[in-house]
Amino acid sequence: MEKVLIELPKQYSLHDTLYPSFTYPFFEYNNKIVKVVGSFSGTVFYFKKSLMEIQFRDSIPSRFIKEWLGLWFDPSEFVGVLSSTDRRIAETFVKTYRNVRLSVSTCDRDYIFVSVFLSQNTDFHFNTVRWIRKLVSVYGPEFLKANPRFSIAGDSYQLKRLEKVFSTYKRIETCSDLGFLRMNLLSIKGVGPKTADAFILFSSKNSESTPCDVHLKRFIGRLGLVDFKKLPSKNYCSKYYCWFDSECPVKEECLRYLFMNKFRKLSGWIQTIAYLHDKKFCSKSRCEECSFRKLCKFI
Repeated sequence: MEKVLIELPKQYSLHDTLYPSFTYPFFEYNNKIVKVVGSFSGTVFYFKKSLMEIQFRDSIPSRFIKEWLGLWFDPSEFVGVLSSTDRRIAETFVKTYRNVRLSVSTCDRDYIFVSVFLSQNTDFHFNTVRWIRKLVSVYGPEFLKANPRFSIAGDSYQLKRLEKVFSTYKRIETCSDLGFLRMNLLSIKGVGPKTADAFILFSSKNSESTPCDVHLKRFIGRLGLVDFKKLPSKNYCSKYYCWFDSECPVKEECLRYLFMNKFRKLSGWIQTIAYLHDKKFCSKSRCEECSFRKLCKFI
């Protein structure tokens, strides 16, 4: 096997980078980390103090390794373009969570769709991971090449629904205009704004894409980051083009539009740390340990 060494940033956590990412099911975690799903499966990652050793059979473009590790994205690089008020808030986020990057995989787009779709209304780190590992055990690491029967992994409605819609997803053309790609994704039965935005965020390098889940809503509400009245809805999002520019008549009330235009390239990353922060602190009422307690309206 070939191997390369990558120097890691001083403040970096692979666990906290992978845990909130939809690439999480693509790796097995023991005393080493092994990629077991999708392209370049069998790649092995070892920690060696401040270095990461990566072993692989087939030559891997370095950009893919950096995507999986999240090292393509440094949140501190995107703070300076914000307004002075937003910059101060973002600096607090970066200071606290600079160890968290964005793990994405542009070479595993179809597998990202599977991961995101199967995460709906279930325990992602248990059920989604379990279903994907079952597909790997039956069909192999690149199971999508086998035209799999997804329901072989279990009897959940998520698997049955994925079996019905995956061919529709495959017919959607990859579109460089993310607003149009999002509208195309929303034409798929069972794909709502949160699913479409998560797919774009974790299958590309478009860190502005912002899945509006319960964790982000709670995080924004506690810190008063934007004054919104509506969450993204398929009824509007499937009809109106919406990215940084928007034709939607309710855009000025929408959490996603307001948040994306406020935090720009940081917005998807902030959604990611909101998930981690809510899991670690807010949901456990660990307010005294919270780095954002001076900003919080609930304390």
